[in-house]
Amino acid sequence: MSRFILILSHLPVFAVFVYAVSVYRNVSSELKPLSWYLIITGTIHCISLGLWFLHQNNLPLLHILVPVRFVLLIMMYSKILNGYVSSAVMYLLTGVFLIYSLTFSLFFERINTFNSNVMTVENILLIILSLSTYVLLMDKRLNKHLDKYMKSVEWMNSGVFLYHSSSLILMYFGKHIIQVLTPELNRYIWVIHSFFINVMYYCFWRALWKRNTT
Repeated sequence: MSRFILILSHLPVFAVFVYAVSVYRNVSSELKPLSWYLIITGTIHCISLGLWFLHQNNLPLLHILVPVRFVLLIMMYSKILNGYVSSAVMYLLTGVFLIYSLTFSLFFERINTFNSNVMTVENILLIILSLSTYVLLMDKRLNKHLDKYMKSVEWMNSGVFLYHSSSLILMYFGKHIIQVLTPELNRYIWVIHSFFINVMYYCFWRALWKRNTT
């Protein structure tokens, strides 16, 4: 049952991936990074599922997925917070995180293991960034700056906050969970994680869909 649910949980991710590809040409520059996020991460998730079917270790993909999705999310927030948060701050945050991620993957957490430390830091940084965005969205000037993309931004930011805040504990204890629990219980833990991924992808799909309805 847990294996079936995990496989089934990839269908919404794949559906949103297809939708992002289909509307890519019609998406404005403000929402282009969101499309890139859905297309690139959706591709990685599909490859991961394929490796799982082949009984191959798919954990090395996490060492690629985490820095890539962090960069894409920072690109999204840079567009949203343009004029409120300096681009230099965003570049610095991205550079420091990429160096941290690469260092841990090369010297501390081997690429065939769960990179829980890097994912924990990613969660904390994005929770702070999403909460800061919630506060800034109360500024009427930012509302005017975002104009017709306001609803899209709200959905996107909600997706980031819900997923990364819900996954923080799981990512922190991820390596211990893999080592201690039985394979079956392990899969049920990842069923919960898959649920939060689907919540985030739903929010991101709504963000793209709202681009024509705000």
